[in-house]
Amino acid sequence: MNVAFFSSHINKSLQWEWLSKGLIDSKEFKEIVHVIFYDFNATAKPSLVSDLEKLNMTVYAIPIKNKWSYFSAVKQSKRILKKHNIQLVHTTLPHGNLFGQIAAYLAGVKHRVNTCENASWAFDHDNFTQKLIDKITFKLSSITVTGSDSSYEYLVSKWKLNPEKMDMIYHGIDENAYRDISIERINKVKESLQLNPKDFIIGMISRLELWKGHEYAIRAMVNIKVKYPNIKLYIFGSEGKDKETIFNLIKELKLEDTVFYKGFINDPIALLQLFDIHIHIPVNKYVENCGISIIEGMISRKPQILTKSGYSFQSAKHLINSYVVDYCNAQEVEVAIETLYLNSQLRQQLADAAYQTAIDEYSMEIKTKKHIELYKKLLRVKD
Repeated sequence: MNVAFFSSHINKSLQWEWLSKGLIDSKEFKEIVHVIFYDFNATAKPSLVSDLEKLNMTVYAIPIKNKWSYFSAVKQSKRILKKHNIQLVHTTLPHGNLFGQIAAYLAGVKHRVNTCENASWAFDHDNFTQKLIDKITFKLSSITVTGSDSSYEYLVSKWKLNPEKMDMIYHGIDENAYRDISIERINKVKESLQLNPKDFIIGMISRLELWKGHEYAIRAMVNIKVKYPNIKLYIFGSEGKDKETIFNLIKELKLEDTVFYKGFINDPIALLQLFDIHIHIPVNKYVENCGISIIEGMISRKPQILTKSGYSFQSAKHLINSYVVDYCNAQEVEVAIETLYLNSQLRQQLADAAYQTAIDEYSMEIKTKKHIELYKKLLRVKD
C-alpha cells in the first residue's frame, strides 16, 4: 500500500508520530508520505515535520501565505500524489482536509479517508468557512473516522452522516513513552518554568480558546488564592484566538501572582510529571472531539478534574478515576481543587485508576491495528 497523510494547523503531534511509527513497523506499506500545511508567517516549520523525518519518512511541508496559496497547495498536493503513486489518502484538520481531499479527487485517488478532529467547531463558532470545509470533506471522503463516542453521535445527528461511511478509532497512547522519564528531562522543563518547589501545581494544557473552559478554572482560583496561597494554576498550550480575553480576566481578578500562562512546551510528557492536579474542563459535551491531554494525564498517573467532554465523556467516572465537575461551573471546580488538595489519598486513588483506564481503553497498538484494518478493507488487500 502507498498511503499519504495530509494535515495542518498543528505543531507537534505524538499521535501522528506514534501512528506513523506503528504503520512503518507493521511492514504493510510500501511507502508512507506526509504532507503538512503550515502558516507562512510562522517562525519555523511545525515540529511534526522534523519528528517524522527522524523516522525516515517522506515529508512535504507546504506554507500557506494567503487564500491565493490554496490553488498552489492543491496543485502541489496533486503532483505529490501522482509522483508517489498514492492509492489511499487520509486527511485531518482544516487545510489538510480541504486541500488533501480535493487533490486526491482530482488525482483520481479513489480511497479517501478523513479524521474529524472536532465535530462541532463549525457550529459552535458559527463559522461559514469551516462549515464549507467540513461539507466538502464529508462529501469527498469514502470514510469519516471519528475519535470518540460523543463526536460519532454528533456527526450522525447534526451532519446526518451515514454510519456505513463512518468508522470510530480512539486515539492511542504509547505506554512505553511514559515510563522511566529521566530526571534530566523533568528538571529541564522545571528550570525553564522557574517553579517554586513549595507550590502545589494545577496544570492545564489547553490552547487559549474559551471553549476549553479557561474562564472557570481561573475564576475558581479567586477563593483558592485566599485559602491556599501556595496553590498555583499554570496554563500551557498554543496561543489561541481568545488570548487577550483570558489575559484580561486574570488581570481583572487580580490573579497575576496565582495564574500563569507559559505557552507551548515541547516535552508534554515531562511537563505532566510536574503537575499535582491535571485539569481539563471544556464547556459542553461536544466541543472537545477527543482530548489527547485527557488520556495523557491518565497514563501519567495524574489526578484529574474533568468535565464530561471528549474522552472524559466516555471514560471519566466521578471519584473513581477522576473528579467530574459540571460544565461552566467555577464553584464546582473550586470545590474539586480544595477536596483534592486536602486529600492526598484520594489523589493517589484517582491517579492509579486513571492510569488503568488509559491502559485498558487507549492503546496505540489497538489504534494502529484498526487503521491498518480500515485501509486494507478499502483497498481490498488480503492478509
